[in-house]
Amino acid sequence: MPDAALKRANSTPSTQRTGQVVNLKLAKLARYELNIRSFHPGKTFGWSGLNFEGDARGFSLRASGVSGEVGAEVTSRIWHRFKVDALSGKALDVGTESNDSGKISGNHTRYDGVLKPKGDAWPVLRKEDGPVTTLHIDGGYAGENHAFFPSAELKENLGVTFVPSLDVSYKFVITIDRVSKHMDIVTYVSGDGFPNCEAFIVDPAGTAIFLGIHVRKGAALFSLWGDKKYPMIASAIRIGLDDNGNFNGLIANELKRRQQNKEKLEFHTIAVWNEFFLTLDPSAERWMWPWQEPMPNKSRANQ
Repeated sequence: MPDAALKRANSTPSTQRTGQVVNLKLAKLARYELNIRSFHPGKTFGWSGLNFEGDARGFSLRASGVSGEVGAEVTSRIWHRFKVDALSGKALDVGTESNDSGKISGNHTRYDGVLKPKGDAWPVLRKEDGPVTTLHIDGGYAGENHAFFPSAELKENLGVTFVPSLDVSYKFVITIDRVSKHMDIVTYVSGDGFPNCEAFIVDPAGTAIFLGIHVRKGAALFSLWGDKKYPMIASAIRIGLDDNGNFNGLIANELKRRQQNKEKLEFHTIAVWNEFFLTLDPSAERWMWPWQEPMPNKSRANQ
């Protein structure tokens, strides 16, 4: 209807209004744990890594922990995790560690004190008009392999080492719509491109969801020099939420929707989504760019 006609139209009398006031129950703004980890899937790094031990595993959602302590379900060359409080916008319990490293049947280095890797996260909270909250989180981590002699001694006594640093940076944009009850997560991770990398989020109930993975490129001898900012993970997903802010079991791939120019998102179960990543070959002989990031296709999603 033209604007002129709208201006001449009479308003609906209050006696004829039949609308009902509806009280909406908003989804709770909860705390979520984010994990970003660098690991080598082989038992060792091979000749190019001087046969230092790897992590002998594939992509995983199992918990990280300090070597030898309860809760260390899988190892990583560097693991980094923190909780983000969606209500306050603060990063809590930030932890960055390296599991012990060395050679099989040889002495191992424990990463304590100045030998520990460094890492941090810096969230910025923006509450938009209405019941929508957006978190912008920048962060990263870096650390060296001090199993190389005499790297540990140099680091402890002089604060420097000849071993190149493993560098990873990340950006997350998390938007929570408390009325529609869903969470949109855009993930971008960059770094040296070596070794493998994985990122996932965990809700307060303990449900974990992959945000993306990267299969390493190059080799330890030359890939770690400098902070390369090589693109490793790029994804955009939508996760359904329940009233308590926990994941409701459904997930959709926004990046794939845009790539395929489809009008609507296609939701499928978190179990199918995660299984896709868990069964990927962590030593596949291919280099993955962000626009080739492996994501479940339609046939897999509908199984």
